[in-house]
Amino acid sequence: MAKKGTLSELKTKTSRLTKLRSVVVIVVAAILLELTTAVQYYSTRSAIRQQLTEIAQRDLNETNYIAHLKEQVENTVKKALPNVERLTQKGQRDSLNMVIKDILSKNEEIVGIDFCYVVKDDKKRNGIYIYKEDDDDEYVEQIIDFDFTQRSWYSQGIESNGFWSEPYMSNYKVVVMCTYSCAVRDDKGETMAVFGADIPLEEISESAMQLYEKQQNTLIPILLLHFLGLLALAFIIWRSILSVKKLNDLNSEKEQIDGELKIAREIQQSMLPKSTKQLPETASNHIAIDALLTPAREVGGDFYDFLFRDGRLFFCIGDVTGKGIPAALVMAVARSMFRMLATREKEPEHIVTGMNDTIAHDNDYNMFITLFVGVLELSTGRLHYCNAGHLAPLLVNTCQQKKEQGEESVQYSYSQLPVESNLPVGAINGWDYVEQDIILPLDTTIFLFTDGLSEAENEHRDLFGKERIIETIKNLEDKLTKPYEEVEDKSGFIPHTLVTTMSDTVESFVGDIEQSDDLTMLAIHYKQRGFSNLLRRTLTLPCDVNQTTRLAEFVESAGHDAGFSDADIMKMNLAIEEAVVNVMNYAYPKGVVGNVCIQTAVEEGHIMVTITDQGMPFDPTQKEDVDTTLSAEERAIGGLGIYLMNRYMDTISYERKDDKNILTMTKTASKAAPTDE
Repeated sequence: MAKKGTLSELKTKTSRLTKLRSVVVIVVAAILLELTTAVQYYSTRSAIRQQLTEIAQRDLNETNYIAHLKEQVENTVKKALPNVERLTQKGQRDSLNMVIKDILSKNEEIVGIDFCYVVKDDKKRNGIYIYKEDDDDEYVEQIIDFDFTQRSWYSQGIESNGFWSEPYMSNYKVVVMCTYSCAVRDDKGETMAVFGADIPLEEISESAMQLYEKQQNTLIPILLLHFLGLLALAFIIWRSILSVKKLNDLNSEKEQIDGELKIAREIQQSMLPKSTKQLPETASNHIAIDALLTPAREVGGDFYDFLFRDGRLFFCIGDVTGKGIPAALVMAVARSMFRMLATREKEPEHIVTGMNDTIAHDNDYNMFITLFVGVLELSTGRLHYCNAGHLAPLLVNTCQQKKEQGEESVQYSYSQLPVESNLPVGAINGWDYVEQDIILPLDTTIFLFTDGLSEAENEHRDLFGKERIIETIKNLEDKLTKPYEEVEDKSGFIPHTLVTTMSDTVESFVGDIEQSDDLTMLAIHYKQRGFSNLLRRTLTLPCDVNQTTRLAEFVESAGHDAGFSDADIMKMNLAIEEAVVNVMNYAYPKGVVGNVCIQTAVEEGHIMVTITDQGMPFDPTQKEDVDTTLSAEERAIGGLGIYLMNRYMDTISYERKDDKNILTMTKTASKAAPTDE
């Protein structure tokens, strides 16, 4: 148990560490990304603010210089304009280029010349930009590859005799410049092109270069932060992929487990008998049973069972501590043990004791079972029972009574069966369990249930409780006392109504709250006594084999009372005679005179024979059948009588009680073979 607890704690701790690590990675990645953005913002803002301040100071000092530069550029362009118009009109492109380069060579303040033809309706653009490289004396002629029509020096200059553009960043140099442009017209005054001279704004361009250099200097840490952020993001994606894969694997495993648990639930439910239909006709004529088991999970630890033998109904209901698979495993063992013990023991005390000693011996996990075991004698209505820490059953009586005028009335009553608590099965090895008994009136229903009924909770955490169980039974009086001819399912109406109504009531009480515990109910209705007292016969014989002739007459008379055929009577007589002769020959020591008592209890189509003696203990059911495949010389002496009893009787059981050997045998009449008419 300690190792199991340590492993569980380790798994919990590992799960928490994994979750914490994932959260830390996400937080770090978010911080890195935010830090990158912050560094970019503050470095750019600081550089721009510094440069603009410097520009403002320089502009205040150099206003006169700018005015002089402006006038010089305007004069240069206007002076060269007639020559440009003439060469343009004649289409002398090479000469035009030479004029432009001459302007650039004589005017250092002009860094480039724009010459763009007017864009016609076909939207084709044709423009060149000639400028001088800073490092050498070579002139560069560049075809303008951007939409110059969007520049103000073109759009305004095409209609103007002189226009200064707003400062802009050059497409071909890292420099801020202004352009002085004017229209190039032909002799008719129509505009052919736009001619413009670019002058750099040195102060602003220098600031732009400084800004560019500072941005370049901050690029490395920014890229590093981006790289770290991408690594963190990649790590998150990788972990997410692993988590999704793990989740898919877990879902597959869960589906497989759910499928296996569904099969286990079906197997568990199939282990339990469902109704009286699974009992032989000799029992179903006298009792009716209905049951319900609803586990809180796929499988559970509640169980019930019942079986019939030797005129007795053996039944039980139990609740294993805990829920789920562990409880279901213990439940399966307990149910199998009950079946095994009930086939050879008649006293519920012995059944419970046998189960307790076996389970308590190897109960390393302290799994207990509250258990109630009952044995109902159908012939007398006597209920022998033994309780092991289980809830006390309720008795519901719907006995019909005759009034003085001959009319029938129903006496409806309910009470709790008095029980000794005892310890649950599996608690202490060798516990001395107490057996109790009571005579059940006819038309009494034994209602057994587990704590899943009484402790069912609603949304307010209120328990269904014993009071509501009794209240539900009280409210069933009109249903359970319905006239017999109005009942559709006469065989199992009372137990079925009791179980289904109780189930519906508790379901309505709980509402949508998830079921917290296994819920089991078992209702047994004792309708009429088995083997009518009016057809009981008793024969007492001295232990003298010469008296067996009287036995044959006795058995034949009982067989006729039960409606047996002559063939069935002959077979039954042979089996009973073998059992009685066996008692006469071996039950008493030599010199001791003893008797053997034969009693028959009969109803139509069924007979129960009880053979009692006070001789030495002897259980004939434990003796192996004779091997009839061997010859008479090869077979061992004895055993043939047991063989005949097993062959010709339906059930045989033995018990030693009050210093008496009691052998009980039952037989049902054979069905007549169909005849051809």
